[in-house]
Amino acid sequence: MKHTDVETLFANNIKTTSLSPKQRKVLQASLTLFAQKGYENTSTLDIAHLAGVSEGTVFKHFKTKDGLLQAILKPFIHDIFPRVADEFLITLHQSPFDDFDSFLRYAVHDRMVYAMDNRPEMKIFIQQMVKDPSIMTSLTKRLGKLLQGGVDTLFRDYKKKGQLVDWDSMRIIRMVSGVIVGYLIPNIIMSDTPLDVDKTTDEVCEFLMDGLRPRN
Repeated sequence: MKHTDVETLFANNIKTTSLSPKQRKVLQASLTLFAQKGYENTSTLDIAHLAGVSEGTVFKHFKTKDGLLQAILKPFIHDIFPRVADEFLITLHQSPFDDFDSFLRYAVHDRMVYAMDNRPEMKIFIQQMVKDPSIMTSLTKRLGKLLQGGVDTLFRDYKKKGQLVDWDSMRIIRMVSGVIVGYLIPNIIMSDTPLDVDKTTDEVCEFLMDGLRPRN
């Protein structure tokens, strides 16, 4: 599956707002620099230089560096991540799999590739999520509403075939996403070396299939 990187999705998102061209440049520059250097190591002067505006222009609309950060996080929570999840669900519905093992392996591998392809931006989000758990609460609520109906139909046939434990769909999603995130967060936050996606997919799927396979 070909992915659109989150920086492009962010640029497209802020084009739909009432922000001026200069303000959009400031936000785009902020995302780029926060991803490259980290939030703490980026100054508003750095942002102004990359955006091609004065530092006063940065402060005029966004007031503080934290204001910039919040202006970046908001579209990710309310639009970008939900859109990414929706597009992924559509792809899963359009891609036939012979069994749940194949389905799971594809899904885990694809999401890990996506995370690694957008690793710098993911790091911004994860670091702020650790500082402010309400970010994850807001995102989980939005994604939960989106996923519930979509995954029910995906899992139904695998349950009927006896390939998947007959649990509530969101319980399965929480288990799968919890294991994936458990691998991703330490790597993204604490390592400069991206995950070996193929090896990690094998480990994740081996563990998950043991828990999700129906007991005789």
